Amino acid sequence: MPILKLRKSGILVASNNEHKIKEIVDLLSPYAIPVFSPKEMGIELVVEETGTTFFENAKLKAEAYYHIARIPTIADDSGLEVDALNHEPGVYSSIYGGVSLNQNQRNQYLLEKMKNVAHYLRTARFVCVIAFKWSEHEPVQFYEGITEGRIIYQPRGSHGFGYDPIFEEYTTKKTFAEMTLEEKNQISHRAKALRNFLNHLLRTS
Repeated sequence: MPILKLRKSGILVASNNEHKIKEIVDLLSPYAIPVFSPKEMGIELVVEETGTTFFENAKLKAEAYYHIARIPTIADDSGLEVDALNHEPGVYSSIYGGVSLNQNQRNQYLLEKMKNVAHYLRTARFVCVIAFKWSEHEPVQFYEGITEGRIIYQPRGSHGFGYDPIFEEYTTKKTFAEMTLEEKNQISHRAKALRNFLNHLLRTS
């Protein structure tokens, strides 16, 4: 999977989430690999995420988009795991509390469930699994990234998306929503998974 080939073909990001696409574009830009969104390629597709793990859902999306675009495709599935909630919301992070909730309501729903949980028990992590579909006959490959932290008591910060305002990363003591994109891309779960992906590309080039 040489990087030179990817510079010619480009990579499709199998997501309609503009925040995710921006993060991936930022991380791949030093390698001069063109990154395409489904919108740029005229693809309208919603993949039903029927898997019970991040690996299964990432694979479903990578394969579905690859079979339409026919170019190398990466898809990620990611979410928040809270230890005190038996690793909820996990793969159901995007619909936690019900599909009718917006993200602010979803965050409040989680905080309400955590209101009586002591500080030292509020451990959590963001998990990202990237699935890469290189070609028709190559198996999907996986790359994982994990960032440890804790759930705070009230949202902080105005950047990022999803659960970023209520997740405080251990080493910086900042929530993801308090970080700039550049800061987040140094330590986020998605950045770690992408670096694992890039390191594999560099080793095999």
